[in-house]
Amino acid sequence: MAGTVRGALASSLAGSPVWTPKTRARLLRLLGVRVRGGARVYPWIRFTGGVDHLELGRGCFLNVNVTIGANAAVVLGERVHLGPGVSLLPTTHELGGPDQRAGAVTSAPITIGDGAWLGAGVTVLGGVTVGAGCVVAAGAVVSEDTEPDAVYGGLPARLIRRLPG
Repeated sequence: MAGTVRGALASSLAGSPVWTPKTRARLLRLLGVRVRGGARVYPWIRFTGGVDHLELGRGCFLNVNVTIGANAAVVLGERVHLGPGVSLLPTTHELGGPDQRAGAVTSAPITIGDGAWLGAGVTVLGGVTVGAGCVVAAGAVVSEDTEPDAVYGGLPARLIRRLPG
């Protein structure tokens, strides 16, 4: 319950456009997010549940309208950049029977490696690790792990090319 309340406060208070990006990061730290330093968080960030499972590495940049789910760890490495409208969703449902296809709730952690860049509107699902130095093109849905130093795009996201390491 307390975690959900902190999540609601984080969405409403820290998500407000009245704060600077660095002040917003400090507010999130006060509400229970592990912020490692130098993070910049832009307005309208939303949390679906609590904030207890979120960790922001040094130098993270979260653009406007980022949505972050709860119920499993969401860890952003150092210098991770999230474009506008990125969604990090660790929770889903098992496939249910014909009377209700959304079955039992399941959650799995999300890890975004150091230096990764997720473009506008990217969705990352639970159980995924985005490799260090990876670039995910705008609008992609990442449902499986990605290699480090590579470009992914599409629905579902697939390897487009490798980048120099």
